[in-house]
Amino acid sequence: MRFFWWVVVPVLAGLVLFAAVREVVPAYSAQFGTGIPGTFTATERNCGGRSCSWRGNFVSDDGSVVRRGIGLTPGAEPARAGDRVPAMEAGNRYNVYPRDGSTDWFIITLLGTVSVGVLAAWGIGVVRTLRRSVGCCSSES
Repeated sequence: MRFFWWVVVPVLAGLVLFAAVREVVPAYSAQFGTGIPGTFTATERNCGGRSCSWRGNFVSDDGSVVRRGIGLTPGAEPARAGDRVPAMEAGNRYNVYPRDGSTDWFIITLLGTVSVGVLAAWGIGVVRTLRRSVGCCSSES
């Protein structure tokens, strides 16, 4: 159990934080409408476990941006292949976002915040352990 707390927890929290930081700008850009508007056309549905995701093609409204084989984040689900959904290109390497909004920004914020909290608790534990092991900061005179 000690190995899990001292090694596995900070590594996992660090990886989650890294992923959240990498994805936060595109998610917030899409949520607050600062991306490139266009249309996502669904081409295939992939289901696994309890959820399904859509892949397809995105074309910006002015035709300047075309992304093929791109994912669509959850929010505005196509009913079948060929359906078109108003979407937003916001700089995510793997997905475009529904123009009506997605929960990605909230999930990324939540995961990032929890990761920072876990890393802070871990860091406090490291400092306390080091202080005890070297006899630092005791109240002996």
